[in-house]
Amino acid sequence: MTADVRTRDAGLAPYVALLFVQIFFGTLPVFGKIAMREMAPFTLAAIRGVFGALLLSLAARAFAGPAPHQTSGEKLEIAFLALFGIVANQVLFISGLHRTTATHATLLVATVPVFTIIIGLLMRRERPSARRLLGVPIAFGGIVFLLGTAGLSFGSASVTGDLLVTLNSAAYAFFLVRARDVLARRSALSFVAQAFRYGAIPIVLIAIPDLVRVRPAELSAEALAAAGGAVLLGTVGAYALNAWALARTGASTTAFFIYIQPLFAGVLAYFVLGETPSPRLFGAAVLIFTGVAFAIWPSRSARPAA
Repeated sequence: MTADVRTRDAGLAPYVALLFVQIFFGTLPVFGKIAMREMAPFTLAAIRGVFGALLLSLAARAFAGPAPHQTSGEKLEIAFLALFGIVANQVLFISGLHRTTATHATLLVATVPVFTIIIGLLMRRERPSARRLLGVPIAFGGIVFLLGTAGLSFGSASVTGDLLVTLNSAAYAFFLVRARDVLARRSALSFVAQAFRYGAIPIVLIAIPDLVRVRPAELSAEALAAAGGAVLLGTVGAYALNAWALARTGASTTAFFIYIQPLFAGVLAYFVLGETPSPRLFGAAVLIFTGVAFAIWPSRSARPAA
């Protein structure tokens, strides 16, 4: 069954799912900032990795059935992808979020579609077009504007955090481009669950120095609830719904919904964390969103995604 047929059969359900995906992802920076008031960044990354792998595996077993037989090469391929889509994605994002604001982190995540196009072009998976090539420097101009031309120094915690989150976007984009080959052969939910199982191992190894210092009894109910929210909404709910919707919509449609994430996260960060958006942030948002729109908006002559 092709993607357009599945979309017609599902009606509005995939679009509702994508809306909730971005809302769930938008809660992650806020939950993360609250949890990291009492736990180290890598501790939170390990919690997300381990419980994400467990719950996504249970969901895949329930909804996708047993995974098909795999060769050693296929398992190695998924393990390789997990290093980018799970390990680098989790570690870089949490490390960056610890050093910058939730609003900055969520805005920079919106560059994932642009990085996806750049990597697709380099790997010859995307067709270069004037509009896409124009969108890339516009979006990156927004990143540079947000970082500030006077403060591009690793001595600034916020700038370092912004750069780490940007690297996270690039790593996840590489994962998305390479994962398309695997998703053509198996269930999206089953693939994501397996990638999480492989990725959780190195994340835990990286986090061991922080995990041995954790005293669960000393953590407040607020920190535990925030960590739980980061797992259930920002990890399991977001990844599971995104995998389900991705199988029923085109890639450009899925990418378009990322616009919602910074808007929701910015409002949530304002009311929960007291983060006040700056004029520089609004200017950067205009540039980044304009660049992303140029890069991912389908042309009139574009065919529906299969």
